[in-house]
Amino acid sequence: MAKILSISKAKQKLLELARMNEELGESFILLKDSNPVSVLLPFDEYESIMETLDILEQDPQILSRLKKAEKEIASGKYTIWKAPDKKQKAA
Repeated sequence: MAKILSISKAKQKLLELARMNEELGESFILLKDSNPVSVLLPFDEYESIMETLDILEQDPQILSRLKKAEKEIASGKYTIWKAPDKKQKAA
């Protein structure tokens, strides 16, 4: 869960927050006049969110397709994919 603090307090402790963000993976919600205005996230988390948004933009049907696939797996209707054997392919 993200910790909440004022933007003025975050300004005073920015280096400490950045360290906690990087080393401990902590997130922070910054408030100005009691309203959320910004978030400090670990870079990996930010990157993951951006990648997910990109995937959702490129394939708006992906969530329904994933749900369908989960149902198929739960019912045993699936096949295990195997990569072609490189040795056999070269022959």
